[in-house]
Amino acid sequence: MLLLKRMDTTPEVLSSFFCNEDNDPKRKEIADEFLELVDQLNNSLDHLYLPGKIECIYNPTIYARYTFEMYVRKYCNTKKPIMYFGMNPGPWGMSQTGVPFGEISSVRDWLGIEGPVGKPSVELPSRPVLGFNCTRNEVSGTRLWGLLKRVCGSPDNFFRTSFIYNYLPQQWMKNNGANVTPGEFTQAQMAPLFDICDPTFIKVLQLYEVKLIIAIGKFCETRAQKALKNFLPHNSIQVLYLPHPSPRAVNNTDWDQKAFEILKAYNLLQYYAH
Repeated sequence: MLLLKRMDTTPEVLSSFFCNEDNDPKRKEIADEFLELVDQLNNSLDHLYLPGKIECIYNPTIYARYTFEMYVRKYCNTKKPIMYFGMNPGPWGMSQTGVPFGEISSVRDWLGIEGPVGKPSVELPSRPVLGFNCTRNEVSGTRLWGLLKRVCGSPDNFFRTSFIYNYLPQQWMKNNGANVTPGEFTQAQMAPLFDICDPTFIKVLQLYEVKLIIAIGKFCETRAQKALKNFLPHNSIQVLYLPHPSPRAVNNTDWDQKAFEILKAYNLLQYYAH
């Protein structure tokens, strides 16, 4: 077993963007509470033992804090009944931009988010963090944000009722840069992770008063169901399944149209009319 310590640094960037408009230091917004939950989660993950197969971690909620926080404050500062629930950052998406499923052009050109991105303290040559200068495409992010753009038209039409949250803020890798995900391990191996991330997931649901979870992939569907059963056994929150947009997923051709039809079948399009 390997003890993974936080291996990230945050760029020292200050902006009035992150200040409360009324300059009241006692005022705490939903975004502030969410960011506190993320910080608490990261502190707990510092002490997490994981299988030795995981030899390097990136945490963009730390080294890409500026743009991650921009996402949270710009779009996740109100109660929202719908959570799109992802697993963890991808190497060419959130690990570059700090935004969940953060394919660069979608983040910069559609969400209007761009800014400085720092470096993890240990950076693999095969997985460089170049921020918005990265030229690699994150297919999962392209597909998901492309679907939401098609359905919603504008970001405001999506974030009025919905937001995207990742269960784990870390990207895991082998030393050769090969991606490793929580879904590749047994339940017993991941039990320490679940003990940390499940309670935070529940707190996020309660903070935003979520009524409906769109679980992106089987791992997230299972995790949402088990966390709700363990921590909110009498809840009325509904969990719906959306196939993961990764090109590595089995039978995942024409994901965009399939996902659109799924949202339509779930009667979700009514929330995004434009």
